[in-house]
Amino acid sequence: MIRLRQPSLVLHSCDVPGYKYEMWKSWTMPRGASASDVVYWINWAIDHSPEMELHNVVINCHGSPGGLHVGGCGPGGRAIYAGDLGVFKNVRSGSLGTIYIVACEVSQTDGKTKFGTNFCSQLAVNAGCFVVAADKIQSVDFWFENFRHPFGAIDDYEGNVTEFGPSGSMQPWNPADATGLAN
Repeated sequence: MIRLRQPSLVLHSCDVPGYKYEMWKSWTMPRGASASDVVYWINWAIDHSPEMELHNVVINCHGSPGGLHVGGCGPGGRAIYAGDLGVFKNVRSGSLGTIYIVACEVSQTDGKTKFGTNFCSQLAVNAGCFVVAADKIQSVDFWFENFRHPFGAIDDYEGNVTEFGPSGSMQPWNPADATGLAN
């Protein structure tokens, strides 16, 4: 389990499986949600948070190498790809700590193409914050899916987890170093 400092925002895709995380603000995105919608919700939460900043944003959705399916999969669904990341320059500067992506294979690369790492790195640069993502299929822990879990926590990542910095840097992620609240 990874405990996140509050105030934090979680954005759930309309079709994400498993238990829904709960943070200071928790929203379910509608089918067809876009990158612009995500930025709007982040800025709204920053503007309404007690500290006028968010320590974390959790994006909980389906994913693919270099893609976030925030608006759902299938008919009427919508995803964020590299060409959509420029809108994240509109996130309130200096008001967001880390974006945690809870989605399958987002940072995955195949050796030749680096869609996943390039996507996450550009998201961090454009949003001006840290981004944490994994390269493997993510599963929902039994306890998180079937029982109520602690407020302000997400379950552990599967695979290699990388932290991307606002300068475009990347390094292996350590939850204890990143949040200071991990078990």
